Amino acid sequence: MKPAMSDASCEMLGDFFATFAHTTRMRIFCALQRQPRMVTEIAMEAGVSITNASQHLRLMRDRGAVIAEKRAQSVYYHIADQRFIQAAVLIREALHERLRHEAEQSSVRPSRRRSPAVSQPA
Repeated sequence: MKPAMSDASCEMLGDFFATFAHTTRMRIFCALQRQPRMVTEIAMEAGVSITNASQHLRLMRDRGAVIAEKRAQSVYYHIADQRFIQAAVLIREALHERLRHEAEQSSVRPSRRRSPAVSQPA
């Protein structure tokens, strides 16, 4: 069993997860899953302006989620650590499983009425 996280760790994680609490930043994260990309490519895939993508990328870089690398005249962004992608996949799988479970539970609701023919144990 792993020890409980310290308050400092919880605060650090809260700040990091807040980075992805914005849909645009999640779209940017998803756009970067396979390969490093330039801002123009990221903006197009995320469906936002280049200026907007740049602002979000700056915040993501400041919080350690992405890294910017200059190559000749271009800047390429990539996910700072591949484990962030693995964590996102695990969270997505858990959420999908939870949704499936909820759907199953709602489709198999037991009747609240008791049949008069059923006798109660003494």
